[in-house]
Amino acid sequence: MLGCELQKNNKYKLYVLLSIFIYVWQQNISIRLAYKISYLNNIYEQALIENDILKLKINNILSLDKMYKIAKKKNFTFPKKNSIFYI
Repeated sequence: MLGCELQKNNKYKLYVLLSIFIYVWQQNISIRLAYKISYLNNIYEQALIENDILKLKINNILSLDKMYKIAKKKNFTFPKKNSIFYI
């Protein structure tokens, strides 16, 4: 009888240790994933900022092209350097 009880106690200890190990492992994995998600989120935000900057540059170039085309259609000329005054 005593040997049977020791085997049951050992099984319970094993189950408890295994449960604790699985819990700690799961916590470790979730912390790693949280760091990775945070890192990837920062990269995503940087890409969005860079994308906005590039869109502004494209719009600036396109608006200058439109302005030059309109100026050509209306036969506008560029002002001479000596007729430009900076304030």
